[in-house]
Amino acid sequence: MEINNPESKMGNRSESSSQATLIRGILGAGSVVFLVSSAVLIVLPTYFGELLGLTTSETSDWALRMMGAALLALSGQMWLVRSAPEITIRRSAAVMIVAGGAMTVFTVIMPADWTIARFAYLGIGLGFLTAYLVALIRR
Repeated sequence: MEINNPESKMGNRSESSSQATLIRGILGAGSVVFLVSSAVLIVLPTYFGELLGLTTSETSDWALRMMGAALLALSGQMWLVRSAPEITIRRSAAVMIVAGGAMTVFTVIMPADWTIARFAYLGIGLGFLTAYLVALIRR
C-alpha cells in the first residue's frame, strides 16, 4: 500500500459494485445538470425565473443568483465525490434523495404559474430522484 497514492486511501474504484458505479454515473450527470442550471441562474436569473413561471424582481433575481452559487458548490461536490469509496457513494445518494425530494416538493408547491419549463424541471428532478432510489435498492 503506497502512502502517497490517494486511490489506496479511498478504496479501489475498480473493485466497486455495480451499484456504486451506477450512482457514480448519476452523480456525474446530476453534476452537469446542476452546473448548467447554476450558470443560467447566476447569469440570467430573470430568464430562469420567468421560465419557471415566477414573478421576477430585483430581489428575486438576487435570490436566484444565490441559489445558483449554492448549486455551483453542490455540482462541484457531486463531481468530486464520484471518486470516493463505495460507502460514501451510497451515503451521498441518500443525501441526494432527501435534497432531490425537497426540491421536487418545492417545485410542486412553488407559488408560480405552471409552465412547460416548470414541468420539465419537475420531470428532471423526479428522474434523478427515481434514479438514486433505484440505484440504492438495486444490489
